Formats: sequence, C-alpha cells, structure tokens
Amino acid sequence: MTTIILVIAITIVSIILLTISSRLFKINRDQADKIAGLQNQLSVLCVGAIGTDERILQFEQRLTKIKEHQNSLDVGMNAQHSYDHAIRLARKGAGINQLIDSCNLSDEEAHLIRRLHGGDLQNGYIQEIH
Repeated sequence: MTTIILVIAITIVSIILLTISSRLFKINRDQADKIAGLQNQLSVLCVGAIGTDERILQFEQRLTKIKEHQNSLDVGMNAQHSYDHAIRLARKGAGINQLIDSCNLSDEEAHLIRRLHGGDLQNGYIQEIH
C-alpha cells in the first residue's frame, strides 16, 4: 500500500514537473523570439540612423551653399541699390563728389553715372572741363 501511494505521489510530482517544465520552455521560447525581434528592430534603427546622419550632413552642406549664394545675392542687391540711389541723385543734379560720398562709388563710377543720368548734362560737362 505504501508503495502504491509512493508511486502515485511520484507520478503526480512528475506530472507537475513536466507541466511546469513545458510552460517554462514555452515562456523561454517566446522570450527568445521577442529578443530576436527586438534585435532585428534595433539593427533596422541603426541602419536608419546612419542613413539619417548622411542625409543631415547633405542638408547641412546644401544649407551652407544656399547661405553663401544668398550672401552673394545680398551683396549684389546692395550694390544695385547703391547704383539706383546714385542714378536718382544724378537725375536731381547731384555733383560728382556727392555721388561718391553718398553712394560709396569710385570716381570713375560717379563720372559715368553723372554722364549717363545727369539732369543737366550740358552744364555738368562744361563744369567738368573747366
């Protein structure tokens, strides 16, 4: 009788251990699958981050070129504005020295603008000769 109880107890303990082992094995397998999936996602993120770094570098280079281009355009616009202002002054009869001082022009530029756009060309030409 004791041997039967002992056999039944061992059988019950074996069944419990097998059930627990199978559950632990399934949990372990699920966790291993999740870890593998997370590793794949991490790899994809790393590859994406490298691509993003390269794109950011390209954008920074493009931005630098655009800034340089904008600065060159600004310089050109300032020079054009200066010429426009000098032409307006010449049409109002401003003298060579006033064009040079007001518009930061060279002597040759001021003479050229005065000759092309001066309001009273006849008097300006006679004054320059004398």
